[in-house]
Amino acid sequence: MVAVETGRIPLNIALSIVSAGDDDNAVQIALQEAYESGKLRGKQLIQARRVLERRQTYGRTVTRGTPKKVQDVTASSLVRVYQKEVGRQKQTVKKAEIVQQRLLFILGALRELYADENFTTLLRAEGLDTLPKYLAERVWPGGRSI
Repeated sequence: MVAVETGRIPLNIALSIVSAGDDDNAVQIALQEAYESGKLRGKQLIQARRVLERRQTYGRTVTRGTPKKVQDVTASSLVRVYQKEVGRQKQTVKKAEIVQQRLLFILGALRELYADENFTTLLRAEGLDTLPKYLAERVWPGGRSI
C-alpha cells in the first residue's frame, strides 16, 4: 500500500502483486522487489506471476500432477523463472517455424512430382493415387486427386 501511495508502483501492478500467492507473502515480496528493481516490468511481471501460480499448483512440470509449494521465492529466482519460460516459448516458436519450412518444402516437392505424368501413372498402377485431405488441399487448389 505504501509503494502505491508513494508512486513507486502503479495501482494495477500492485493489484496483480496482491493477487499472487494469497497464502505466501514471499511471492508478493519477490514480485514487488522485481518490479521496483526494474528487472520485471508490466506484462513481464504478470507473466512471471502466472508462471509462479502454475508452479505452485503443478510443480516444475505439469506432468507430475501433484501440487507442490514454491520455496524460497526471491526477486532473482522470479526473474530466472520468467527468463526460462520466455526461452522455452521462443524455442517452441523456433521449432514451429522449422516444421512449417519443412512442410512447405514437402508440398513443393509433391507438386513437382505430381506434375510428372509418368510418376502419376505409376502411382495409379500401384493403387497409391490418393492423398490425405490435408495434403491434397495444399498440393492442388480444391484438393482434387490425381
